[in-house]
Amino acid sequence: MSADPNRLRQMIGNLVANAIRHTPEGGRVTIRAGVTADRLTVAVAVIGISADDLPRVFDRFWRADASRTRSTGGSGLGLSIVRRSAEAHGGTAAAESPPGVGSTFTVRLPTT
Repeated sequence: MSADPNRLRQMIGNLVANAIRHTPEGGRVTIRAGVTADRLTVAVAVIGISADDLPRVFDRFWRADASRTRSTGGSGLGLSIVRRSAEAHGGTAAAESPPGVGSTFTVRLPTT
């Protein structure tokens, strides 16, 4: 399988930038990566998001904070690009947010 290094950089950059943008001052962003025989996994963990918002986080132009505009909080495309890039590389992008634990955004890509 071939990969587009520019799209992979953009995907990881969007995940990390989004996490930093939405983490309050003094908060923590955790990035984990691992490789198995057939899969690369990158996970970015941040402070939790609402369970109501979770199904929409990868939607184009969607923002958890409706009062944000492009000038105050991005275009609402970052996570959509993450999912589309992961899928274009034969992988997946997912989000989970167990109550009281925080949110984790995970990208899984095949290595073969």
